[in-house]
Amino acid sequence: MDFLKTAEEYEEYIISCRRHLHRHPELSCMEDSTVRYICEQLDHMGIPYADVPEGGIFAWIGSDTKGKTILLRADIDALPIRESPVNAGGFPKSAVSETDGVSHACGHDCHTAVLLGAAKVLKQIEGELPGRVLLMFERGEEGSACLSALLRYAQDQAFHIDSCFAWHVDPALDTGEVGYRKGYIMAGFMGFEAKITGREAHGSQPERGRNPIDAFTAYYHYLQSLRMTYANPYEPMVFSIGTVHAGEAYNIIPAELTFSGSFRFFEFADAVRIREKMEEGLRSVCAMYDCTGKIEFDGPSGGVYNEPAYADLAREAVSDLLHHDVTEILPMMSSESFALTSAIWPGVFLRLGVRNEALGKTALNHSEFQDPDEAALKYGCALMCACAWRFLTSGIKIPERPHTGDIRHFVELYQPAGLKYFD
Repeated sequence: MDFLKTAEEYEEYIISCRRHLHRHPELSCMEDSTVRYICEQLDHMGIPYADVPEGGIFAWIGSDTKGKTILLRADIDALPIRESPVNAGGFPKSAVSETDGVSHACGHDCHTAVLLGAAKVLKQIEGELPGRVLLMFERGEEGSACLSALLRYAQDQAFHIDSCFAWHVDPALDTGEVGYRKGYIMAGFMGFEAKITGREAHGSQPERGRNPIDAFTAYYHYLQSLRMTYANPYEPMVFSIGTVHAGEAYNIIPAELTFSGSFRFFEFADAVRIREKMEEGLRSVCAMYDCTGKIEFDGPSGGVYNEPAYADLAREAVSDLLHHDVTEILPMMSSESFALTSAIWPGVFLRLGVRNEALGKTALNHSEFQDPDEAALKYGCALMCACAWRFLTSGIKIPERPHTGDIRHFVELYQPAGLKYFD
């Protein structure tokens, strides 16, 4: 089947879905109207589904008794970003958020619309599918609090899933260009928030106080050393502090200081070790400055890993579809909740170019000017269908899963409560 030609037939539908979703964005774990809209579309297509409370939607096409099963995933939430009505080139956008302070600045509206388009295409050939396609519409990717509900539901329903597939809009790649990589393509994440408590005093009498700023300065230099001291030098890792707050007057030593930041990494064991050293180091540094410290973590979570054999299969499918090779890209240090899904069911994550410089569509994700080229959506639809079809019809050997057993235990181990993913 010529999936690109079929996707072009549904292009108007996909774009209309994207514009509706873009005009009505909802924040993580609050996507009730978005879920209702998706369910309405699935009802029109005659596709059975389950609305998983606080998780999202599972839908299924084809039979689970004929062969393999592949999961296709789209995230559906928006960001707390006020949108500009024009893009980076000053051109008016085709759709603008009607919710003040909230927008689809990361392209999840595109992901959802494209998966709805792929559902139409795959439903059309359902009788020819030598297996089953599961569609997963994930709430709360930006906050990640909802994925665990979907994964638990999959286990409770005894879904047998052999692989999973997802993609992300990429304004760094030209429209229709597909970015691919074997192994790690996106990094793991570990966020932290901390407080150092000292003793307030007047700046003229520092001996009466205990300055948390002094303790923080020493601890900050300690944090910078962790990457070279406790992490594998052959594995990428980055660290940053994003917030620091202390004091209200120039001549008063503050009683406390708060700060937050994150580490991004590929080697999970390195992150676990660095978390331990961060806790030890904070206690030691605070003791030196006669202060006390408390630190809380989000994570660590793993990175997005492309199963090599599946990545090769996806590369072949997309190359045949587009009649040119895909682009091998460098790994990114941003993070994605798909890391957890693909750690349970080995899969593939691709990047789809949505950049069109002539139309001013050049802003990166999480920008108020972000404006993906809608001409790329048909490629997204086609590549999802092509990759699903290639996997189901292939004789590829299913690799040993990195996790077996209770998904609940796996989620608790690798997705601690409150874990957040940020692009």
